[in-house]
Amino acid sequence: MAALLAVSVGAGIAGAAPTSRYSESAPLTPRLQWDANWGYCGETSMVMAGMRVGQYTSQWTARAMASSISNQTSQASQLLLGPTPPDGNAVTAAARMRLNLQSYDDATQTSTSHYLAWVKQHFLAGDTVIMGVLLNMNIVGGNLPGDSEYDHIVPVVRIGSQRPLTGDNASTYFPTDTLTLSDNEGGNTPDNPAGSTLYTYSFGAVQKTRAQANTGKGAGSLYSVLRVHSRAWSNYAVAVTGVTDDSPGGPFVVPVSVTSSTNSEGIRSQDRMRSAPAPRAMSLTVHVSIPDSSQAYRLYEYTSFDAVPRGSFNAAAAQNPGDVAGQWTIPAGSGPAYTLRLPRLSTGGTYVFRAVPASAP
Repeated sequence: MAALLAVSVGAGIAGAAPTSRYSESAPLTPRLQWDANWGYCGETSMVMAGMRVGQYTSQWTARAMASSISNQTSQASQLLLGPTPPDGNAVTAAARMRLNLQSYDDATQTSTSHYLAWVKQHFLAGDTVIMGVLLNMNIVGGNLPGDSEYDHIVPVVRIGSQRPLTGDNASTYFPTDTLTLSDNEGGNTPDNPAGSTLYTYSFGAVQKTRAQANTGKGAGSLYSVLRVHSRAWSNYAVAVTGVTDDSPGGPFVVPVSVTSSTNSEGIRSQDRMRSAPAPRAMSLTVHVSIPDSSQAYRLYEYTSFDAVPRGSFNAAAAQNPGDVAGQWTIPAGSGPAYTLRLPRLSTGGTYVFRAVPASAP
């Protein structure tokens, strides 16, 4: 698989999207990637997936988690999709970021329809699905013909259908189903208003050959998914299913998410960026969902992935208090949700939150 190319795809793209009778959306806030160093689309997608389950990190750190190559100007350092490393180093990044991840197994692939059914099933199960897509190189001005399998990595933020998204339908491919992508690009310009970082396509129409992917104009022709026609080619996607909790008798972690006061770390569009850029100020809001308000909970903060336990969070905090950057007790009776706002943080930092019952190991 060739390395991804960083290309600006947002400005000037507009058009009507297919509509669906039924839809489910993921609680993901679009973020903007850096375009330097071959593009940080995979890293930004993984950052978004992490925020959904309670952790934030910089794109620079996400790439460092994926690759042993310290020089981030190298093509080989990019975070890429696939079932196994080194090409599929999203697997490595997820493990180091204490995320549970499943890769689409292209060895089982029978068609692109099979692949899109996998995407749909995992999305509707509540996972964050990140997939590889083709770009129309004639629209974005990239080098023709583009990569043979995917040019760009994006998270899925919505699935739609003319049928209820329940029962067998949740795992069944229908050509009129739709998927909506957050393209990690865009911005607010006269030609690209807020929200136009989202692009919607039907399952049937989104499947194209490499040559077909480079035809047409407008939003409906910007992105596509490779139509697999032989075992020589594959589609790629991963699903972040949650956070690691290997506690005996567990897992015990309860749902946590974080939202940020900024949707980017600043725009870096130069070809090469040899060190992490100066960070920006931001605040994070931590949202804890409390499944049983009769219990007390403990919320832990860690500022490096190496400090995050893989389980037994209460015991780990007692044994290694230096690993814990912050700790809060959520008293019994606090209600179905607990919110914490943390100001004066840095976009270059790492902030990981885990919440467990006070009675958990």
